Formats: sequence, C-alpha cells, structure tokens
Amino acid sequence: MKITKGLIPMIAAGLLLASCEKKVVVQDQTGNETAVSDAPNTTISNNETVQREDLPEPVKSFVDKHYAGTGVAHYELKTIPAMGDRYEVKMNNGAEIDFDKDGNWEEIKDGQGVPDALVPQNILSYVQQNYPGIKIKSIDKDNNKIKVNLLNDIDLEFDSNGTFIRIDK
Repeated sequence: MKITKGLIPMIAAGLLLASCEKKVVVQDQTGNETAVSDAPNTTISNNETVQREDLPEPVKSFVDKHYAGTGVAHYELKTIPAMGDRYEVKMNNGAEIDFDKDGNWEEIKDGQGVPDALVPQNILSYVQQNYPGIKIKSIDKDNNKIKVNLLNDIDLEFDSNGTFIRIDK
C-alpha cells in the first residue's frame, strides 16, 4: 500500500490534537467557577479544575490591566505535547486572548478592536497611518511573524520587529 506524502503530516497532526488535554472553566457573574466539557477530546475531572488563582500571575495582571471591569466569561488550560500548557481566556465582551505557559500573550481577538496599548508601536503606527480609523480585530504572534487582521477584513503581516512585510491574502 502506497501512502501519499500529505497523508503522514495529517495523521501526525490528528494524533497530536487527539492527545491534547483541555480543561475549561466557566466563571459566572458572581465569580463562582465551574469546570465544564464543551468539546471532544476534553478531559475534565473535579480535581483538575483550573481556578483563577492557578493562572500564571502575568495572565491575571494582563486581564486586570487591559480588560478591567470586563470580566472573564471562561478560560481553558490546554496541555499540548512538546509545547506545554496554553491558556485561552474569553472575556464577557467577546474578546479572546491566548497565552503561552509563561503567561505571555500569543494571540488577541477583539471584535471591538484590540486595545492600542497591546499593539507593538511600529505596527500601531503603520495601521494608523495607512488605515486611519480602522481598528485591529486580531493580532497573532506566529513564529517570526506578527499577523494583524483589521476590522475591514484586510490582513497584514509584519516581521517580529513590527516592520511591514505584506498584505496577506
């Protein structure tokens, strides 16, 4: 039997995703937290519940500083083999922030516009100069690039220093 070259990476990716451990915590208006399972391949048990105080301090500080008063709708802890823990925080206003194991943000999605204070200055200046009045819908640090999606559906790509590379199509 002959296996195509594209099939092997697809199988490897599937096995990687299937082996991810995911914990989801929902926080209600009063701050009470409940572990829930909302997706296949999700592992939740009563003794694995992630409490807000279990989040890395940088994650808590980030949320408190940049989304003060918004409230956390829920957050997830994902354990990915070879990458470690990842935290996904969803705010009550619909914003979503992904953090690495050390609490550094990797991706921010905000339909109301990513707060300017979170956008590297070079990128913010470029967007303000070339797309005045258009807010950033999402920003994603991806390897050595930073991808920015604007609310007008234009996607931009920058290098890790914030220098414009191209419009991503």
